[in-house]
Amino acid sequence: MTGALANVGPTALGAVAFLLLAAWCFSHRRVDRSLAALGLYLGLLDGYLKLSTGSSVVTLGRDVLVAAIAGGALLRAANSHKRLPLPPIGGLVLAFSAVVLVEFFNPDAPGLITGSAGVRQHLEFVPLFFLGYAFMRRRSQIQKLVFILVVCAAAGGVVSYIQSTLTPQEFAGWGPGYSERILGTGAFQGAPRVAFGEAGDTSVRPFGLGSDLGGGAVAAALALPALIAMMLGAKGLQRVWILPLGIGIGLAVATSGTRAALITVFVSMVSFGLIAAASRNGLRVIAGLAIGALLVYGAFEYLGPGNTTAKRAQSITPSKALTTFSQERGSSVSKLGEYATTYPLGLGVGTVGPAAAVVNDRPLATQTLNQETEWNFLVLELGIVGLALFIAINLKLMALALARIRHIAAPGLRLQLAALAAPIFGLATSGFAGPTTATVPPAPYFWFIAGVLSYWLVSAPRDSPAESAGPLARPKPRSTGRSRGPIDEREPLLRASATRSG
Repeated sequence: MTGALANVGPTALGAVAFLLLAAWCFSHRRVDRSLAALGLYLGLLDGYLKLSTGSSVVTLGRDVLVAAIAGGALLRAANSHKRLPLPPIGGLVLAFSAVVLVEFFNPDAPGLITGSAGVRQHLEFVPLFFLGYAFMRRRSQIQKLVFILVVCAAAGGVVSYIQSTLTPQEFAGWGPGYSERILGTGAFQGAPRVAFGEAGDTSVRPFGLGSDLGGGAVAAALALPALIAMMLGAKGLQRVWILPLGIGIGLAVATSGTRAALITVFVSMVSFGLIAAASRNGLRVIAGLAIGALLVYGAFEYLGPGNTTAKRAQSITPSKALTTFSQERGSSVSKLGEYATTYPLGLGVGTVGPAAAVVNDRPLATQTLNQETEWNFLVLELGIVGLALFIAINLKLMALALARIRHIAAPGLRLQLAALAAPIFGLATSGFAGPTTATVPPAPYFWFIAGVLSYWLVSAPRDSPAESAGPLARPKPRSTGRSRGPIDEREPLLRASATRSG
């Protein structure tokens, strides 16, 4: 009895702490702080709690937090009787959401429970697009966002390194979810998340703080450009405490255990270099990229030639990359045309992806469909229209980043926005390795940063002081008689109608 109470105690305390956090997120007027708490939860706790408990219900916690933040903001906006403007590219986002809801009623869709889970896997983080647009309107908030990304990735890198020193049996002991994935049991029967040696031995492929292998490196791909931006803007003693964070991110990359994560890191870095170098910071950016590369190289050297990631990286050298891609993903990519022709209207949400595991009586046809890329996943669930809308959102964000970031007046802000935009290109590349819109951290990052970029690259007032909302170096527009001062940091959504909608 005492042992049972001892087990219930921490669980009950955790549940109470979470409910208090959700209540705070709902009631707190500083939505940017609530969003920071959500970011830390997703980056540090979400994956670990899911696997250590072995319960998928735990992942509903992130939905509760998103709903609490959005619900509180909407309630305060309704009480103030203020009009809520539609963000730039908001029409595309709403159209994408509408397609998801329509596909719930697709005649080929699974039942109510699985279909609801299918809607969730597409839309659970879409509110972050609107929250990012409405409440990330000060340079100080962008600086904090960059810092949170780096801290979460560095922490994940340290955990990933610790996991890489364990045997598969030791790692499986971290909890039921880890055991299922590492040992290949339950839903992962016959597909253990381990590396196989030539002698038939197995070794760990770390998860970091994520819920699947390579989770630490994916977080690093999102944060490495942000780390470089921090380094380039650091002064004096700031560089001292940034270095340990860089070491953690380097370890995350070097212990990733997946080629896809390494490629995502590379594309994010190259994209950051191209965007930032075009904004009159060429030499500084090259120096920053060199430092980032040295951190990753140093981590690989520290781990030695027996490192699993180093071995897998040998197959994606320039001379082997195309051959490896053709062997590993060629068949999956070739299925896209076939699926678009055969299922132009899609098969309904919940047909494939994580939601399909909600029930065990899926139609036999869906069990054999290839869902190994983001594009196959979307066309099977949402049809050609849903796929086209998502691609359009990506292309619009990329075009905005390439065309407008170089016009940002403040050098520090210019580098930070380039660092936030660069992973969008990396995630598009990782879409060839698996669904990114149904996983954490790629999905929340994509939707939130899409909203942030929509504001800063399109809607931000052009005549604001450097420390407030006006980032673009353009001539001051002729006065129209309307006030366009800085947005209230506490409740920018309530005064958003004073800015341009783009």
